[in-house]
Amino acid sequence: MKNKSKKIKNIKLQYSLRVIAICVISMLLSIIMNEFGIGKENTLMVFIVGVLAVTIVTRGYVYSAVASIVSVLMFNYMFTNPVHSLKISNTHDIILMMFFLIAALISSNMTSKLQYQTESSKRNEKTAKFLYEITKGFLNVTGNENIILKGIKYIKEYAGYDCCVKLNSEEKVYGTLGSPEYSKVDEINTMIVPIKGVAKQRGEVRIIIDDALSQEKDMLIKAIVHQMAIILDREFIYEERQKIKVDIERERLKSTLLRSISHDIRTPLTSIKGASELICDNYGNLDEDNIKKLASDIFDESTWLMKTVQNILDMTRINEGKLTVKKSYEAVDDIVNQTLSLVPRLHETGRLCVKIPDDIVLVPVDGRLFVQVLVNLLDNEYKHAGESADICLSVYVEDKFVIFEVSDNGIGIEPSILNKIFDGFVTRQKNNIADGSLGVGLGLSICKEIVKAHGGKITAHNLKAGGASFKIELPMEVE
Repeated sequence: MKNKSKKIKNIKLQYSLRVIAICVISMLLSIIMNEFGIGKENTLMVFIVGVLAVTIVTRGYVYSAVASIVSVLMFNYMFTNPVHSLKISNTHDIILMMFFLIAALISSNMTSKLQYQTESSKRNEKTAKFLYEITKGFLNVTGNENIILKGIKYIKEYAGYDCCVKLNSEEKVYGTLGSPEYSKVDEINTMIVPIKGVAKQRGEVRIIIDDALSQEKDMLIKAIVHQMAIILDREFIYEERQKIKVDIERERLKSTLLRSISHDIRTPLTSIKGASELICDNYGNLDEDNIKKLASDIFDESTWLMKTVQNILDMTRINEGKLTVKKSYEAVDDIVNQTLSLVPRLHETGRLCVKIPDDIVLVPVDGRLFVQVLVNLLDNEYKHAGESADICLSVYVEDKFVIFEVSDNGIGIEPSILNKIFDGFVTRQKNNIADGSLGVGLGLSICKEIVKAHGGKITAHNLKAGGASFKIELPMEVE
């Protein structure tokens, strides 16, 4: 406040000195003109010009009015009879000075108004430009923190005040509220502007002020805070929409999963129940080969059922973000052998060929999870490649990656599902309905998430010679 008062006094002193200087110059020019015999009526024009000059070099109507009165008094003192006296003996001179004073006051008033309107137009133009830049700056900003920091920056840049922001939904304070400097500021020296959204108040902006706040700066600050409120509302609506979208997707997945489980678990259980019931009821009438065949069917169905349950549990952990990967260096030979031990039926059919490097190759993986990936891929190929298709599991090193490739020479992948083959509940059936045939449709989706958790990449494509290929790239070193 003291600095501003001192500044105002200095400006008033400067304007007063300018008025005195212009009046003195007008007086000297009038005397010179009078010496050359120019009439006093024309001499008055010099004083009118002086009054207009005062209006230009000062701000406000008071200075031009004072200059008009001083000019009349100087003209009366120097050029009217009796000279060097404020008395007036000629009625003509009284009328002349009266009209001069009226003309000077009117012209100075009009000039002052014109100046004010010009300055007001400039301020309005500048303010409109600021508001445009502020609105444009907020347009592509996302995230509560970025929006608030942008608002703090604009308040400092355009209004010149430090400030801090606190949202009702967060404990964190943005700006300078938590600094030692701010803690020493009294409430009297701060201005609180609420961030009012459409539905409710989002928070507040506390501005540290050290002088009187001008109307222009007050409007700028409120405009910036209003823009912050609009963008924060937009961000809140977007987040709510995303939550609703996630909830809808979660419910859709849940209903699809339940429908798939009810179908796919019921099918093997029915087979197991029927085979075991047949053995119990007709044990004495069945020969050894039929009993072995029924027992083999029970084993196959129970194995498939265990894989399905394991896939469902793994997908649940993935969706909840609880899938943990414990990497250790495993030999490729051990991984392949463990995989083959879990798919004995496929290995015994003679349709599976295995190609692995002659040298020992170590790769950082979670052994149990990665073996499950290979089992899922082989099982997928076995079920969908065709009954006469051959399946090949190849492992080789390429640059700094170990490549696991499972391919076949069967019917390949349908083009309609090739781009979404790793999405959940995608299977080879009409309309891609997960409960349209045996298989929940989670195997490849689980493979993708496990490989991604290992820092690798899995891709699928159709071979030119026929058949499909699934390729996994794993880094040979832990990042």
